[in-house]
Amino acid sequence: MEGYCAATESLGQVNDNIQIVQTTLEETKVQAAEQRDKESRRNNIIIYSVPESDEARAENRNKEDVDFCMLLFNNVLHTGMAEDDITNVFRLGKRNSDTRRPLMVQLASYTFKNLIMENLYRWKHAEEKFKRVVIAHDMTKIERTECKRVVGS
Repeated sequence: MEGYCAATESLGQVNDNIQIVQTTLEETKVQAAEQRDKESRRNNIIIYSVPESDEARAENRNKEDVDFCMLLFNNVLHTGMAEDDITNVFRLGKRNSDTRRPLMVQLASYTFKNLIMENLYRWKHAEEKFKRVVIAHDMTKIERTECKRVVGS
C-alpha cells in the first residue's frame, strides 16, 4: 500500500508540473503575439480629427488623406518627406457622417516615424486647419489599456 501512495503522490507532482509548464507556455504564446503585434505597429502613427473628404470614390478620398498628411508632415512639421515614405494611409472604422474617423498612416521606416514625433513641437506654429489634429503612436490593445490605467490614476 505504501508503494501505491508514493506512486500516486509522484503522479500528482508530475501532473502539477505539466500544468505549470502548460500555463507558462500559454503565457509565452500571449507575450510572443503581443511582441509581434508591437513590431507590426512600430512604423505606424494614428492621426485623429482629420477632416473627411466628401468625394464619392474611395480612391479620391484616400488621395485627399495622403495630401493632407504630406502637407502636415512637410509644411507644419518640416520633415522633408516624400509620398514614397508613406506605405499606406487608410481610415479606421466604418464611414459615418457624424464622426471623423482616425487616419492610420503606415510609414516606410521607423526613422520617418521618429522624425515626425520629434518635430511635434513645431505644431504651435501650425495654421488653423492643423491645430485640432492629434498624432499618436499606434498601440496594441494591451498598451492602450495600460495607458488608460496610468493616465486615469
